[in-house]
Amino acid sequence: MSDFEETHSKPAAESELPPYRQTDTSLQRPSAKPPIWLWPVLAAVLVIGVLLGKYWGNDSNAPTDESATSNSVANDQATGSDASIEQSVLSVETVSPSQDDIGSTLSADGTINAKDTANISAKVNGVAIERILVEEGDRVRAGQVLAVFDTDAMEQQVLQAQADVAEAEATLANASADAARVLPLIDIDAISKQEADRYRTSEVRARASLQASKARLSNQRLTLENAKVVAPISGIISEKMVEVGQVAGGDPLFTIIKGGVLEWRADIDPKLVGDINVGTPVQVNLPGGDTVMGQVNRIAPTADNNRQITIYASLASNSKIRAGMYQTGEFLLGSTSTQTIPNSAVVSNDGYDYVMLVTESTTRDDRSMGRIKQQRVTLGERLGESVAVLEPLPSDSRIVKQGGSFLNDGDLVRVVDGVTQTSKPVQAQP
Repeated sequence: MSDFEETHSKPAAESELPPYRQTDTSLQRPSAKPPIWLWPVLAAVLVIGVLLGKYWGNDSNAPTDESATSNSVANDQATGSDASIEQSVLSVETVSPSQDDIGSTLSADGTINAKDTANISAKVNGVAIERILVEEGDRVRAGQVLAVFDTDAMEQQVLQAQADVAEAEATLANASADAARVLPLIDIDAISKQEADRYRTSEVRARASLQASKARLSNQRLTLENAKVVAPISGIISEKMVEVGQVAGGDPLFTIIKGGVLEWRADIDPKLVGDINVGTPVQVNLPGGDTVMGQVNRIAPTADNNRQITIYASLASNSKIRAGMYQTGEFLLGSTSTQTIPNSAVVSNDGYDYVMLVTESTTRDDRSMGRIKQQRVTLGERLGESVAVLEPLPSDSRIVKQGGSFLNDGDLVRVVDGVTQTSKPVQAQP
């Protein structure tokens, strides 16, 4: 079938449908152009919609923009605040250097010896010791008996000497009587001169024999007296070198420290002797933390083999000192004003000593803040809880009292001098 025939056949088919089945062709085909009056209406609606949309958009975006602006400003301020407020490293307590009167001293080591001693030996020989009446450390007085020898044989010798004296006295008396009877006879030539001289000689010999007997008696009595060992001086027995039963010889039996005075002998460099004079006080350390005082009594005029000068200082009486002790002592050369700081403020690092100074002090939110400055110091003698500073710091310096080892140069710290921090009770969360 040709195209022409198909085209003309469709209407024919539709015309064959019942009327209620046929569609209105006028409703299916819209008009080719909208009415002219519709164009102004559409334009007006469009303009009104644009104006309303612009108004509603400004109202809804205004809070958002304002909030964004405020948030941006707040963030900028927070960032600036964080940049300007640095967090402190540590809360510290500060102290200032103090000026104290510290004694100037010179330390030295020395030996404690007796100033003057006396060695006591026996005055008898070949006799054994019977009793010893003293011991080492005893204080004795001059004339006190220290020991006694066996005197039995000496007493017998005294008795024998006394008998010899009595015999000599009798002999002298007899010779004197004979001479008194015979010598007058020479005047009448009753006896010869030779016989008269013989009587005179017998009397003289008897008299001399009596004197010799008396001398022997005195010697025996002296020997008996010397059987007692007597202290020649007052002092302290420092050494006992005899025992009961020992036979006396020429060796000393006892050693006495005269007056019990001990002295401390120290060797000093000649360069330092100029600061020491006779009368300079000394303080010598003793076991157990005790000390004993004394003063210089003499200075050696020459140096020893080690080119040192020996200083002698007499010590006060003390039950803890003994001759032969090797002790450290100090010459007290006077007092000087010296700056001191607490030991806890010193920080040692790489062989040097430092203190942490608080500088650039400011107050922020009622809190005292400061900047750490590390300062090297030269220390002197330690005095208990303080130490001397040889190169003084400014008197108004603020030094970190303790904990300086946790700080570095330039750190920001909070100063809590005189502030007592109390902890607040923690409340339970509901």
